[in-house]
Amino acid sequence: MHTALGMALAAHGFVRIRIAGGLAATAVIAASAAWCQAPVTPPTAPDAPAPAAAPQPSPAPNAAPDAGTSAPVPPAAFGTLKGRVKVPAPRPPVKTRSDYVAPAETTPADPPVTAIWVGAGAPPRDPATTEPVRIRQEGIQFRPGTLVVQTGTPVIFPNEDQVLHAVRSQSAAKKFNVGRFMKGEEPPPVVFDKAGFVFLLCEVHEHMQGNLLVVDTPHFCTSAPDGSFELTGIPAGSHTVTLWRGRKDEETRQITIDAGQVLEVDWTK
Repeated sequence: MHTALGMALAAHGFVRIRIAGGLAATAVIAASAAWCQAPVTPPTAPDAPAPAAAPQPSPAPNAAPDAGTSAPVPPAAFGTLKGRVKVPAPRPPVKTRSDYVAPAETTPADPPVTAIWVGAGAPPRDPATTEPVRIRQEGIQFRPGTLVVQTGTPVIFPNEDQVLHAVRSQSAAKKFNVGRFMKGEEPPPVVFDKAGFVFLLCEVHEHMQGNLLVVDTPHFCTSAPDGSFELTGIPAGSHTVTLWRGRKDEETRQITIDAGQVLEVDWTK
């Protein structure tokens, strides 16, 4: 009988425990599988449709942008300055030692031009992300003979002549010497991080001279040999314009430019 009962209980998820002392008693313990069955969930009615979201109010016209965002500046916030300026007189021959003879490959220097820039006080460029500009040595001359760059700009001085060159400067804005390089060689870039005039020389060729203007503004150019120029992207407002024709020939002009305006000037006098 106990055997039959035990078999029946085991079939229904129960186990039999034999108690010491010879007494056969059967205790039934509910198996965990029998007691852990998940209860049956009664069916529910179909979900009711969610209520429609309330419409969001439209932003007020001309609303200010959210904090932390920067609205793009419309192109009309800038103007263009163009016109003509006086250019320097042709440079006289450079004084050299009496025994100095320029190489036969020497060609005329670039025609003189005027350097022009608008404003000041802008932060320097990041040299690590700024594309270097180049002042070549070609025809035993600096080309271009006058160049303007913004502070932080790296400049490379590649040699494109068949003779040795060594570019240097002792100017307060930048003292440097790139060493001697032959044709096809390119010295490492020189970063110009201080505003001012840098007078370029060649350690090998006495007649070679160049002008590098380092300015703390992104708005600059050099004129054409006839004095014509054009500067775009100038912020609307009042500005000081600097005209540089040489170390002892610099002047400033005042302008006020409106958004979208093309301001034409004649500064030849």
